[in-house]
Amino acid sequence: MRLQSTNNDCEKLSITLYNGGFGLVKEERSLHSEAPVAEIQYMDVAEKIETDSIIVSGVKIEEFNFDYDLVSQQKLLEKYLDHVVTIYDKERGEKTELRLLSVVDGIIGEKVDTKEIVMNPVGELILPSLPSGLMVKPALIWNIKQQLLNQNIKVSYLTQGIKWNGNYVLELQQDTFQLTGWVQIMNQSGTTYNQAQLKLIAGEVNRVDDILQPDYDELVVYSQIDVKEEEESFSEKSFADQHMYTLNRPVQLKNQQEKQINFLNIVNGKYKKYYHVNSYSEQPTILIEIENCKGNGMGIPLPKGKIKVYQEDEVDQTLEFTGEDEISHIPKDELVKLTIGKAFDIVTKNRERRRYRAYGKEYVDYVYEIKNKKSEMAMMKIDHSIYEKNWEMKESSHTFEQESSRNIVFWIDVPANEETVVSFTYEISNIIEIEVRK
Repeated sequence: MRLQSTNNDCEKLSITLYNGGFGLVKEERSLHSEAPVAEIQYMDVAEKIETDSIIVSGVKIEEFNFDYDLVSQQKLLEKYLDHVVTIYDKERGEKTELRLLSVVDGIIGEKVDTKEIVMNPVGELILPSLPSGLMVKPALIWNIKQQLLNQNIKVSYLTQGIKWNGNYVLELQQDTFQLTGWVQIMNQSGTTYNQAQLKLIAGEVNRVDDILQPDYDELVVYSQIDVKEEEESFSEKSFADQHMYTLNRPVQLKNQQEKQINFLNIVNGKYKKYYHVNSYSEQPTILIEIENCKGNGMGIPLPKGKIKVYQEDEVDQTLEFTGEDEISHIPKDELVKLTIGKAFDIVTKNRERRRYRAYGKEYVDYVYEIKNKKSEMAMMKIDHSIYEKNWEMKESSHTFEQESSRNIVFWIDVPANEETVVSFTYEISNIIEIEVRK
């Protein structure tokens, strides 16, 4: 006897999604039979299941197959080869019985009564009931020792075709920001998960390269930030060198569906906006920095994803899009750094004014000219690299920080509609003079 188990038998379902386009499905089902069973058809599994990942407890399996022989016109006709089918001619009201011989490049049949061969007969093809062994859904077929079943079993497996990532909306105000985080889930695994406990793993898990990762067309839709205080939808904890986010309610993930779930709402956080230039810059880059700490209303691990940045138009009080960036996984107490565009009203020029030698040493005189055409002060970060070894700053118009042996940084506030010039001279020692003898 054969027993068919569907998701109607499900007692408990959970799914854990990983970065990389795959998930772990864990299901508990009840099995009950009125007579001894030798085969279990475990239905409603993901079409993109990794069959080498299946774990079953509660029943001993002697052999299993993954049947993916779904109903299609070609496969259906192939199942009826050497069987009798009926051709119904509606215009004549006639029925002809044929023994199906071939379905390659058309239908070839033998008339049951006259034994004549007919090619591509005209009329409606009528087939008997579905042949045994033809599945309308993907299924795991388990051969077991014949027995009565009245027990719960637990099944887990990995599946491709299901992806998640974080996406964020950042609204900049005069001195503060509002940040909303969304979990974006795309289910293309080939099945629907009803009332599932959802977990998300943020971090990189090693996979073997022969597993193909699916491609997705991105479609992200966001609502305006809701600043109301709400109960947290996800709980977060460290797990096996990654971070786990657990949704605090069951969820339905339909096949071929994209879902957005809110997981983060930050209000009245502080941020720093500045303009970055270096010796290669043609235009200053606009940057936003946010401290991911409790003192700033945050202090939680942020999963990787895109951050879209908006700012309010002071005239009509509407939000306008000002740029976006992508972050990697950011632990708590680390800096969120976003590049959102290029500055229009800030003009910078930099050059090496002169280079000269004296007494076995070399001197370099460098200058940055910054013109702020904006109606407000502009904070500038000048990031200058010195590639020569054994250098020493001899003179500088502004205070600087030495971030490394070859990198210095100036933080400069340039007033509105004014120009600031930053100049400095450094000395390079250990210059070897080589005398060329004729």
